Amino acid sequence: MNEILLNLLIFCVGLAFLIVSSGWLIQSSVKFANFVRLTPLFIGAVLIAFGTSAPEAGVGIMAAIRNHKGIALGNIIGSNIANIGLIIGLCALIKPLKVQKTIFKREIPIMLFATVLFYVLAMDLVLSRIDGMIFVALFIIFCILSYLGSKKSFDESEMSDFSFNKTIGKVKSRSGIIFIIAASLVGIVIGADIMVRTGSRLAEIFSVPAWIIGITVFAIGTSLPELVTSLTATFKKVSSISVGNIVGSNIFNIFFVLGVVAIIRPINIDPSLLRFELPVLLVFSIVFFTVMRLRYTISRLEGLLLFLGYIAFIVFLLIK
Repeated sequence: MNEILLNLLIFCVGLAFLIVSSGWLIQSSVKFANFVRLTPLFIGAVLIAFGTSAPEAGVGIMAAIRNHKGIALGNIIGSNIANIGLIIGLCALIKPLKVQKTIFKREIPIMLFATVLFYVLAMDLVLSRIDGMIFVALFIIFCILSYLGSKKSFDESEMSDFSFNKTIGKVKSRSGIIFIIAASLVGIVIGADIMVRTGSRLAEIFSVPAWIIGITVFAIGTSLPELVTSLTATFKKVSSISVGNIVGSNIFNIFFVLGVVAIIRPINIDPSLLRFELPVLLVFSIVFFTVMRLRYTISRLEGLLLFLGYIAFIVFLLIK
């Protein structure tokens, strides 16, 4: 009982790290966008997405080094499904998400392309080093396109309702903002790591099977930075960061994390993933793309359907 209480306490400490650090990350990143005239969409889709995906990157790369490639693969698939179903669903329930139309010229189509390419390359039941190099090359191209596009489409109106806290408001130098961004990312990674570690230990204490730990605790745990960051952005009325963070994170997870993992050590694909988990990821990605394409908005009803779809996915996994 004492061990359970101790792990619950440590879990809450990790959650506090996430909430506080994510708030500072949003504040400092939007301030940085003001300094260099980058759109909130680019900040969310690239800078914040890369930072909040650091837990997935850490888990994936360490799993590859230790020859636990299944953990890396399951974590990425589960995290990307959680990003759309759980996070976008919850954000839309709080406040309908409306984003710039430019996201459909780059980020969301690239996310859908990355998911489809992932499925196609997995059909031979292995992600080879060549596949990994293809992913990483596409990741570099995505970063360049997002940066160039953001410089052409800066729009201050989206940030007109955004208010900075006193500390961020007083920072006048780029170096000061960059320091705060870096410190915030460190806090997010530390918080996520604490929660994943204690969550895994709690699952072991309650005798939950290892595969459930991998696809639920690790996937949900490493998606917590995206969840807190996107929810914070939603409350701050910067929906492009909410959506851009998720889209960028999903692209980062496939192109960069899986790419690097496959380069380190080729990944063998369990045939069952092609029959259920990967098709589910494809369906979520296609539904997300279609809904956003119709009105460039996700309503509360659509958010509810995404969230319920994610709950159904988890329930089916537990039953299976």
